[in-house]
Amino acid sequence: MKISEIARMAGVSSAAVSRYLNGGSISEEKKERIKKVIEETGYVPNPTARSLRQQRTDSIGIIFPKVNSDSVSNLIEGVSTVLSKAGYLAIFGNAENDEKRELEYMRLMQETHLAGILLMGTVFTPKHVAFFRESKMPIVVCGQNHPDVTCVYHDDKGAAKEITRYMLSKGRKKLAYIGAIEKDISVGVNRREGVEEAMREAQLDPELLVRSQVFFTASDGYDGMNEVFDSGYVPDGVICATDTLAVGAMKAIRERGYSIPGDISIAGIGGGFAGTIITPALTTVKLFHLECGERGAQLLLSMIEQHRENPDQKLPVTHTMFGYSLIERESV
Repeated sequence: MKISEIARMAGVSSAAVSRYLNGGSISEEKKERIKKVIEETGYVPNPTARSLRQQRTDSIGIIFPKVNSDSVSNLIEGVSTVLSKAGYLAIFGNAENDEKRELEYMRLMQETHLAGILLMGTVFTPKHVAFFRESKMPIVVCGQNHPDVTCVYHDDKGAAKEITRYMLSKGRKKLAYIGAIEKDISVGVNRREGVEEAMREAQLDPELLVRSQVFFTASDGYDGMNEVFDSGYVPDGVICATDTLAVGAMKAIRERGYSIPGDISIAGIGGGFAGTIITPALTTVKLFHLECGERGAQLLLSMIEQHRENPDQKLPVTHTMFGYSLIERESV
């Protein structure tokens, strides 16, 4: 049933029906006539069409880099819980670690007038930055920090520094580091810098640190550890940029005939589920991904309300950093 049919049956104009449905000004007499027809016919407005007319929805776009990740799943859980309680629908976009696809999702979500975007960031290109600066819709980034957009992120450098200090305190001085691609500033750059700072504090030359820069999967960790061994270097301690990389590295260490932690200690960063079910259990630094997602969603909802009240006013940019917690297990 169309608005024009409701109008004909109620003896009013289509404009009057539209104002009634959208909460606009209308006389009590017309309001009662329209209400009666709607109740008799069981008419339900099309929410999609209505939102497009209003250029407003109660849906929020969530863009994430991949699905097979503890950190991403925990972030999504935190975000989804907050949005669901607030009555918002989440529209998901899996960028598959492709920056171009990420931007396509962002543009599409803006064009379809979603209420806001929550981006689980990995890499910021100049096009990302331009979008942040030019977009009128509320945007929150989780997992990375950038001055032009509201962000909720982790103390990645501090976490890496903490786990390296712990490794050094256990007498492990001949270290290797398996890091992530450095286009990802938080995981690739900040965590490496944290390891290097801890070494300098211990009066160890970070240039002596044997590094392997890989991606994020367990297979990458396995390949990265083998790369270290193939260089002729046998460390007594290994720091990995993520727990998932550490799981793969542990397999390579065992295949080379070394024991963990007898010959080689190993630690990760993240505090994911995988580190709790392997043997020995993985020493790590827990990052608060669930809480990061919750906080990011709360900030986004607040920004959406501000934007609706004053659509022409520039939203303030805020930055929230979460800490970390050392988890001592059997791998060190």
